[in-house]
Amino acid sequence: MGFNPTPTNMVAFLVSTLAIVGILSILRKRYDSNLPLLFYFFAIPFTTAFNRPVHPWILYGSLAFSLLLRFEFMGASFTKFIAFLATGGLGVMIWALLSETMV
Repeated sequence: MGFNPTPTNMVAFLVSTLAIVGILSILRKRYDSNLPLLFYFFAIPFTTAFNRPVHPWILYGSLAFSLLLRFEFMGASFTKFIAFLATGGLGVMIWALLSETMV
């Protein structure tokens, strides 16, 4: 099982790298960062253009948690819970994008 370096797989790897940077920004408690949203800006067209099957509940649910994380009126514990769900959603998205790159 190795990495198949096709152009589509390289784009998937670059989009997943953006998700990792988004996870790091969430873990550093920079909840107002646009990096997770920038990841979804590239991930949604990529999944539709190159027929990478990602379940819509995972894709749009984790996008909703990333959008909800930007609200500032939430309490500290609820914000941590939403950050946990957004981080988990980004992690599942990384796995879904990179699952087809390994052959």
